[in-house]
Amino acid sequence: MSDPKDEVPAILADIGGTNARFALLEGNRIGDVLRLNVADHGSAYDALTTALDQFGIQKTPPSAVLAFAGPVSPDCAFMTNTGWETRREDLTRRFGFTNVQLMNDYAALALGLDQLTEQDRRRIGPDLRTSRGTLAVVGPGSGLGVAALIPTPSQGFVLVGEGGHTTVPTTNKLESDLVAILRDRFTHVSAERVLSGPGLVNIHTALGRLEGLQAEPISAAEITRHGLDGSDALCHRALENFCSFLGSFAGNMALSYGAQGGVYLGGGILPRFPEFLEASRFRDCFENKGRLSSYLSQIPTWLITRPDAAFAGLAVAARQLD
Repeated sequence: MSDPKDEVPAILADIGGTNARFALLEGNRIGDVLRLNVADHGSAYDALTTALDQFGIQKTPPSAVLAFAGPVSPDCAFMTNTGWETRREDLTRRFGFTNVQLMNDYAALALGLDQLTEQDRRRIGPDLRTSRGTLAVVGPGSGLGVAALIPTPSQGFVLVGEGGHTTVPTTNKLESDLVAILRDRFTHVSAERVLSGPGLVNIHTALGRLEGLQAEPISAAEITRHGLDGSDALCHRALENFCSFLGSFAGNMALSYGAQGGVYLGGGILPRFPEFLEASRFRDCFENKGRLSSYLSQIPTWLITRPDAAFAGLAVAARQLD
């Protein structure tokens, strides 16, 4: 009798700026997710080697579906925040895979959106009736990911781009002043410069400078902690502005994609403060689009609460390789 680990059809990976996550697809079941620190590895090839070793499988799976945080073509993935470049032909040559698919990480997340249940999400804003329309996802983490899913009777069609690198929207004088400070440093202030872990730090720094405060450099995690527990008013205001920027940007993406089916919020930051997000101006800023405000008011928004939700989409992609 053969060992089940000899018959694993695919290895799945979601590789971001901070963590590289791997799982084995066995039939219709996604195995336990292995998390590796990106900083501990020199390349995606190194991380994949570690994952295969730790899974202890005796035979390389025939298929690999790997998602990366950055621009992806059918043959190459480049990670914006780490500089990692991964080539399809190198994966085939080094590991012996028969089928390899490279994906943007938010394309993978979007591909599984229509599989999320009420237990996998938390409503942010009014309880609105959903439709079978386009679904969009926006997610601040190490960077800012954006994608959309157009449902079809057979399988969904994913639209993915680099929306996180579009110019950050500003809607009032405070936001304009914050972005002006950041522009002195970055020249082009993309949405990712404020809507990410480093972006939260940028908001905190710019806000302190604007208010004439000598703010000590602290991490996004520290800003979040102090902002939530009320121990630091500047951190609290930084979180408030983060949520407002997010609402404006998510509303822009809803308009751009025509996401009448709803907008999902992903990434590793927002699950740390769902109550704060819900009580913030996120939804007001989401809907505040002038003549199209009534259009936005009918689009539901949810926070993804399911851990490692991208693996649902990775599994869909792996089955399509058969």
